Amino acid sequence: MIVERYRDGTSIDTIVSEILAEEQNFCTDEFYTEIYWTAVAYSLWKIGHLPQDIKEKALDIIAKGAHEFWLEIDSKALKQRQKVLDTLAVQLQSENPKPLKVRKSKIKREPHFKVGDVLAVKFKDNYGAIFVSDVDQSPRKIEYHLACTRLLQADKPSMDDFLNSQISCRKDNTNFGIDTDCWFTHKDLGLLLDDLEIIGTVELYPCKLWKLAPAGTLEDIYNEITDEPRTGRLRLIDTNELVKDIVHQ
Repeated sequence: MIVERYRDGTSIDTIVSEILAEEQNFCTDEFYTEIYWTAVAYSLWKIGHLPQDIKEKALDIIAKGAHEFWLEIDSKALKQRQKVLDTLAVQLQSENPKPLKVRKSKIKREPHFKVGDVLAVKFKDNYGAIFVSDVDQSPRKIEYHLACTRLLQADKPSMDDFLNSQISCRKDNTNFGIDTDCWFTHKDLGLLLDDLEIIGTVELYPCKLWKLAPAGTLEDIYNEITDEPRTGRLRLIDTNELVKDIVHQ
Protein backbone atom coordinates (compact mmCIF):
# COMPACT_ATOMS: atom_id res chain seq x y z
CA MET A 1 0.00 0.00 0.00
CA ILE A 2 2.80 2.41 0.88
CA VAL A 3 4.56 1.75 -2.42
CA GLU A 4 1.38 2.17 -4.48
CA ARG A 5 0.55 5.50 -2.90
CA TYR A 6 4.15 6.67 -3.23
CA ARG A 7 3.97 5.94 -6.95
CA ASP A 8 0.95 8.22 -7.16
CA GLY A 9 3.21 11.08 -6.09
CA THR A 10 2.10 11.36 -2.47
CA SER A 11 4.77 12.77 -0.14
CA ILE A 12 6.58 10.05 1.82
CA ASP A 13 6.26 12.15 4.99
CA THR A 14 2.51 12.36 4.43
CA ILE A 15 2.28 8.61 3.90
CA VAL A 16 4.23 7.80 7.07
CA SER A 17 2.14 10.25 9.08
CA GLU A 18 -1.13 8.74 7.82
CA ILE A 19 0.04 5.17 8.42
CA LEU A 20 1.21 5.89 11.97
CA ALA A 21 -2.09 7.60 12.72
CA GLU A 22 -3.77 4.22 12.12
CA GLU A 23 -1.56 2.36 14.61
CA GLN A 24 -4.27 1.92 17.24
CA ASN A 25 -6.68 0.54 14.67
CA PHE A 26 -4.22 -2.16 13.56
CA CYS A 27 -2.29 -2.92 16.74
CA THR A 28 -5.15 -4.48 18.70
CA ASP A 29 -2.86 -7.09 20.35
CA GLU A 30 0.79 -8.23 20.29
CA PHE A 31 0.25 -10.49 17.27
CA TYR A 32 -1.12 -7.71 15.07
CA THR A 33 1.43 -5.26 16.48
CA GLU A 34 4.20 -7.55 15.21
CA ILE A 35 2.62 -7.66 11.74
CA TYR A 36 1.96 -3.91 11.61
CA TRP A 37 5.41 -2.64 12.56
CA THR A 38 7.39 -5.20 10.56
CA ALA A 39 5.25 -4.54 7.47
CA VAL A 40 5.63 -0.77 7.80
CA ALA A 41 9.38 -1.01 8.36
CA TYR A 42 9.90 -3.38 5.42
CA SER A 43 7.82 -1.24 3.05
CA LEU A 44 9.82 1.88 3.92
CA TRP A 45 13.13 0.01 3.68
CA LYS A 46 12.03 -1.25 0.26
CA ILE A 47 11.75 2.28 -1.12
CA GLY A 48 14.85 3.51 0.71
CA HIS A 49 13.10 5.79 3.22
CA LEU A 50 13.17 3.99 6.59
CA PRO A 51 13.21 6.47 9.52
CA GLN A 52 15.45 5.55 12.46
CA ASP A 53 12.62 5.46 15.03
CA ILE A 54 10.51 3.08 12.94
CA LYS A 55 13.52 0.84 12.34
CA GLU A 56 14.27 0.65 16.06
CA LYS A 57 10.62 -0.06 16.88
CA ALA A 58 10.53 -2.94 14.40
CA LEU A 59 13.87 -4.37 15.61
CA ASP A 60 12.66 -4.33 19.23
CA ILE A 61 9.57 -6.30 18.24
CA ILE A 62 11.61 -8.75 16.15
CA ALA A 63 13.96 -9.30 19.10
CA LYS A 64 11.02 -10.68 21.12
CA GLY A 65 10.57 -13.45 18.56
CA ALA A 66 7.57 -14.47 16.49
CA HIS A 67 4.30 -14.45 18.43
CA GLU A 68 3.02 -17.85 19.60
CA PHE A 69 -0.29 -17.29 17.81
CA TRP A 70 1.46 -18.34 14.60
CA LEU A 71 1.23 -21.93 15.93
CA GLU A 72 -2.56 -21.71 15.87
CA ILE A 73 -2.39 -20.87 12.18
CA ASP A 74 -0.16 -23.81 11.29
CA SER A 75 2.19 -26.09 13.17
CA LYS A 76 5.08 -24.91 10.98
CA ALA A 77 4.06 -21.24 10.81
CA LEU A 78 5.96 -20.12 13.92
CA LYS A 79 9.28 -21.49 12.70
CA GLN A 80 8.72 -20.09 9.20
CA ARG A 81 7.73 -16.69 10.60
CA GLN A 82 10.81 -16.56 12.82
CA LYS A 83 13.00 -17.26 9.80
CA VAL A 84 11.39 -14.36 7.97
CA LEU A 85 11.86 -12.05 10.96
CA ASP A 86 15.54 -12.97 11.28
CA THR A 87 16.07 -12.11 7.60
CA LEU A 88 14.14 -8.87 8.01
CA ALA A 89 16.27 -7.81 11.00
CA VAL A 90 19.40 -8.09 8.86
CA GLN A 91 17.77 -6.13 6.04
CA LEU A 92 16.57 -3.31 8.27
CA GLN A 93 20.06 -2.80 9.70
CA SER A 94 21.55 -2.42 6.25
CA GLU A 95 20.92 0.06 3.47
CA ASN A 96 18.81 -1.23 0.63
CA PRO A 97 21.29 -1.55 -2.27
CA LYS A 98 18.52 -1.40 -4.85
CA PRO A 99 15.64 0.71 -3.50
CA LEU A 100 12.48 0.57 -5.52
CA LYS A 101 12.53 3.27 -8.20
CA VAL A 102 9.57 5.57 -7.94
CA ARG A 103 8.15 7.46 -10.86
CA LYS A 104 8.15 11.22 -10.58
CA SER A 105 4.75 12.57 -9.72
CA LYS A 106 2.80 14.08 -12.56
CA ILE A 107 1.74 17.69 -12.54
CA LYS A 108 -1.66 17.90 -10.91
CA ARG A 109 -4.30 18.44 -13.56
CA GLU A 110 -6.96 21.06 -13.06
CA PRO A 111 -10.43 20.58 -14.59
CA HIS A 112 -11.14 22.53 -17.77
CA PHE A 113 -14.62 23.39 -16.44
CA LYS A 114 -16.69 23.07 -13.30
CA VAL A 115 -20.26 21.95 -12.68
CA GLY A 116 -22.72 24.63 -13.76
CA ASP A 117 -20.51 26.24 -16.41
CA VAL A 118 -22.60 27.17 -19.45
CA LEU A 119 -20.70 26.77 -22.73
CA ALA A 120 -21.23 28.09 -26.22
CA VAL A 121 -20.16 25.44 -28.75
CA LYS A 122 -18.88 26.58 -32.16
CA PHE A 123 -19.71 24.21 -34.99
CA LYS A 124 -18.79 24.74 -38.63
CA ASP A 125 -21.84 26.82 -39.55
CA ASN A 126 -23.63 27.52 -36.26
CA TYR A 127 -23.54 27.47 -32.47
CA GLY A 128 -25.03 25.33 -29.75
CA ALA A 129 -25.43 25.77 -25.99
CA ILE A 130 -24.51 23.14 -23.41
CA PHE A 131 -23.69 23.06 -19.69
CA VAL A 132 -21.49 20.98 -17.44
CA SER A 133 -23.78 18.73 -15.42
CA ASP A 134 -21.10 16.74 -13.59
CA VAL A 135 -17.32 16.53 -13.16
CA ASP A 136 -15.94 13.19 -11.96
CA GLN A 137 -12.46 13.84 -10.57
CA SER A 138 -10.02 11.44 -8.91
CA PRO A 139 -6.20 11.21 -8.71
CA ARG A 140 -6.21 9.11 -11.89
CA LYS A 141 -8.85 10.75 -14.05
CA ILE A 142 -11.08 13.71 -14.77
CA GLU A 143 -14.30 13.13 -16.72
CA TYR A 144 -17.01 15.58 -17.71
CA HIS A 145 -20.72 15.21 -18.36
CA LEU A 146 -22.03 17.78 -20.80
CA ALA A 147 -25.80 18.30 -21.02
CA CYS A 148 -26.88 19.46 -24.46
CA THR A 149 -29.78 21.83 -24.93
CA ARG A 150 -31.78 21.86 -28.18
CA LEU A 151 -30.47 25.31 -29.10
CA LEU A 152 -28.82 25.67 -32.50
CA GLN A 153 -28.40 29.11 -34.10
CA ALA A 154 -26.20 31.21 -36.33
CA ASP A 155 -24.88 33.58 -33.65
CA LYS A 156 -23.01 32.78 -30.48
CA PRO A 157 -25.65 32.22 -27.79
CA SER A 158 -26.03 34.49 -24.79
CA MET A 159 -27.16 33.44 -21.34
CA ASP A 160 -30.66 34.59 -22.26
CA ASP A 161 -30.56 32.29 -25.29
CA PHE A 162 -29.46 29.45 -23.04
CA LEU A 163 -32.16 30.07 -20.43
CA ASN A 164 -34.84 30.30 -23.14
CA SER A 165 -33.76 27.06 -24.80
CA GLN A 166 -35.22 23.60 -24.22
CA ILE A 167 -33.64 20.32 -23.19
CA SER A 168 -34.75 16.71 -23.41
CA CYS A 169 -35.16 15.18 -19.96
CA ARG A 170 -37.56 13.44 -17.64
CA LYS A 171 -38.57 13.74 -14.01
CA ASP A 172 -37.42 11.12 -11.49
CA ASN A 173 -39.16 11.91 -8.21
CA THR A 174 -37.74 15.34 -7.33
CA ASN A 175 -34.72 15.05 -9.60
CA PHE A 176 -34.39 15.82 -13.29
CA GLY A 177 -33.08 13.05 -15.53
CA ILE A 178 -31.11 14.54 -18.43
CA ASP A 179 -31.24 12.42 -21.56
CA THR A 180 -29.06 14.39 -23.97
CA ASP A 181 -25.91 14.05 -21.89
CA CYS A 182 -22.51 12.81 -23.05
CA TRP A 183 -19.23 12.42 -21.23
CA PHE A 184 -15.70 13.33 -22.20
CA THR A 185 -12.32 12.42 -20.82
CA HIS A 186 -10.02 15.26 -19.75
CA LYS A 187 -7.77 14.63 -22.75
CA ASP A 188 -10.54 14.49 -25.36
CA LEU A 189 -12.29 17.58 -24.05
CA GLY A 190 -8.97 19.41 -24.01
CA LEU A 191 -8.77 18.98 -27.78
CA LEU A 192 -12.03 20.92 -28.18
CA LEU A 193 -11.25 23.93 -26.00
CA ASP A 194 -10.87 26.26 -29.00
CA ASP A 195 -14.50 25.51 -29.89
CA LEU A 196 -15.89 25.98 -26.38
CA GLU A 197 -16.44 29.25 -24.53
CA ILE A 198 -17.88 29.83 -21.07
CA ILE A 199 -20.74 32.32 -21.32
CA GLY A 200 -21.94 32.02 -17.72
CA THR A 201 -22.28 29.81 -14.67
CA VAL A 202 -25.43 28.53 -12.99
CA GLU A 203 -26.37 26.59 -9.89
CA LEU A 204 -28.36 23.53 -10.90
CA TYR A 205 -31.14 21.60 -9.25
CA PRO A 206 -30.20 17.93 -8.59
CA CYS A 207 -29.83 16.07 -11.89
CA LYS A 208 -29.46 12.43 -12.82
CA LEU A 209 -27.69 11.35 -15.97
CA TRP A 210 -29.82 8.90 -17.92
CA LYS A 211 -27.60 8.69 -20.95
CA LEU A 212 -23.91 7.95 -20.48
CA ALA A 213 -22.80 7.91 -24.10
CA PRO A 214 -19.02 7.98 -24.65
CA ALA A 215 -18.05 11.05 -26.65
CA GLY A 216 -14.90 12.49 -28.11
CA THR A 217 -15.72 14.94 -30.88
CA LEU A 218 -17.78 18.02 -31.70
CA GLU A 219 -19.95 15.79 -33.88
CA ASP A 220 -20.99 13.83 -30.79
CA ILE A 221 -22.21 17.04 -29.16
CA TYR A 222 -23.97 18.10 -32.35
CA ASN A 223 -25.76 14.75 -32.55
CA GLU A 224 -27.02 15.14 -28.99
CA ILE A 225 -28.31 18.64 -29.69
CA THR A 226 -30.20 17.59 -32.82
CA ASP A 227 -31.35 14.16 -31.59
CA GLU A 228 -35.13 13.74 -31.58
CA PRO A 229 -36.77 13.22 -28.18
CA ARG A 230 -37.52 9.58 -27.57
CA THR A 231 -40.94 8.16 -26.82
CA GLY A 232 -42.26 7.20 -23.39
CA ARG A 233 -41.62 9.40 -20.37
CA LEU A 234 -39.25 11.67 -22.26
CA ARG A 235 -40.24 15.25 -22.94
CA LEU A 236 -38.81 18.64 -23.74
CA ILE A 237 -38.72 21.11 -20.89
CA ASP A 238 -37.48 24.67 -20.62
CA THR A 239 -33.81 24.64 -19.69
CA ASN A 240 -34.38 27.31 -17.05
CA GLU A 241 -36.35 24.73 -15.01
CA LEU A 242 -33.02 23.07 -14.23
CA VAL A 243 -31.48 26.34 -13.05
CA LYS A 244 -31.70 27.15 -9.36
CA ASP A 245 -29.71 30.35 -9.59
CA ILE A 246 -27.47 32.30 -11.97
CA VAL A 247 -24.01 32.54 -10.45
CA HIS A 248 -22.31 34.50 -13.21
CA GLN A 249 -23.15 35.81 -16.67
